Amino acid sequence: MAVVGLEGSIIGSQSPDATNSEVLPRLWRQFYYRLAEVRHWIESGGLYGVMYWRPEGQRSHPDELQYIAGAPVTSAEDVPNGMVHYEVPATTNAVFTHRGPIGKIGETVRYIDRVWAPASEFKHSGIDIERYDTRNRRDSDNSEMEYWAFVVRKIDSQAAEI
Repeated sequence: MAVVGLEGSIIGSQSPDATNSEVLPRLWRQFYYRLAEVRHWIESGGLYGVMYWRPEGQRSHPDELQYIAGAPVTSAEDVPNGMVHYEVPATTNAVFTHRGPIGKIGETVRYIDRVWAPASEFKHSGIDIERYDTRNRRDSDNSEMEYWAFVVRKIDSQAAEI
C-alpha cells in the first residue's frame, strides 16, 4: 500500500513527554486543506495516519515517531510539493477498533501494548496505522476508527535474531 501526505515528528502517546495531542490536529488540518492536491487518491480507502520509528540515532527523543497524515494512492507519481510518499510494507496486522473520541486513542494503544500483545503470540514490529473512514466522527462518543498494529510472531522474530 502506498500513502501520500504530510509528515511530522511526534512523541508518542505512551510517553510522559507526549506531543501527539498538540502536533497531530495541526498536521491533519494542514493535510485536509491540501487533500485536493493528492492525485491518484483511492477515496474509498479512507484516510490514514501512518506511524513509524526512525533509527535511534536519527531521533531527538527516545519516544519520537514519524507520523504521516495521508491518503492511500494508486501511484506515487505527482507527489505534491512538501508532501511525502510512503510505501507501507506488506506484513501481518492486528486490527483493533477504537471507539470514542480520538483524544482517547491512547487508551486503545495502552490496551494493545500492555494487555493484548503480552498475552498474544505476536510482538509489535514498529509500524502502526490509523484508518479513518465514514465511521469517524472525530470527537464524538459514537466515532470509530481502525488501529492497525504491524506485528510479527514472537517465535519467528526470536529465530531471526539467532
